[in-house]
Amino acid sequence: MTPLLAAWHRYVLSEQVTPQVNGRSVLLGDHTHVVKDGGRMPSVVSLRETSETQQKPSYFRGQCWGALGLIVGSVRACFCLPLELRLHQGFVHRGEPAPANPASRATLGERMVEMALTFAYQHELLTWLVLDAFFASAKVFQIARSLWRLTDQQPYVHVLMRAKKNYVGYYPAPAKPPGRPGAQATYGDKVHLYECFDHRPLFESIECQVYGQSEIVQVMSENLLWRPLGDYVRFIWAVTSRGPIVLMSSDLTLSPATAIELYCLRTRIELMFSVLKTLL
Repeated sequence: MTPLLAAWHRYVLSEQVTPQVNGRSVLLGDHTHVVKDGGRMPSVVSLRETSETQQKPSYFRGQCWGALGLIVGSVRACFCLPLELRLHQGFVHRGEPAPANPASRATLGERMVEMALTFAYQHELLTWLVLDAFFASAKVFQIARSLWRLTDQQPYVHVLMRAKKNYVGYYPAPAKPPGRPGAQATYGDKVHLYECFDHRPLFESIECQVYGQSEIVQVMSENLLWRPLGDYVRFIWAVTSRGPIVLMSSDLTLSPATAIELYCLRTRIELMFSVLKTLL
């Protein structure tokens, strides 16, 4: 980390304008693609635009920036303050050697959670990292759980993100009957996440803030085994005025109302990108 970046982090935290959610500050992470016309500019690669909020062609030449922002103000009236932006693609163009094994190359999701983990560890700060469905991978959960603050036995970073529509969870397998040969099974009944919306009697009604508006939301939560991770993940189902959504959290005690309000903050990073690109 450069001295200038470290000084910026210290200044932001010294102002004490970061709200706390369950004793943690809130970080937002995402990627933004910047179109570049220069043929020999560093880190300019061919990119595919998939975001619905960007007015770019499907394929173009540009740079991929990973951005980490901190929620400041209050949870209900907040702004995403940029903490750090790094190039996340095109390292070979800058003279950095490629790894011998391509499989060992860090993915975009891994680089994003590593940025958050470095910030939280250096400042001894417990944080939430809110991401979209692009980052929903086992590696992101593994890296987030890899570093704990020993004083209170909690991971520095808890991640919260939207689950993809084809994801499934598992209940733990029932105990093996005595005397049956073979090992104890790990995974029991399979749960197709988005099929759970067909069972509305299992949901309960709560009132929470959805994008700044108070409304009644149908929710359900369950800790299920997620096979790519090989461990438990908290899944939260919600039916809001904007449609159904399934969230995933590494915090197995997170309440549905808090999860929904946290995920609704993710749009603030899109406003941050707009300010950086258009206003500044």
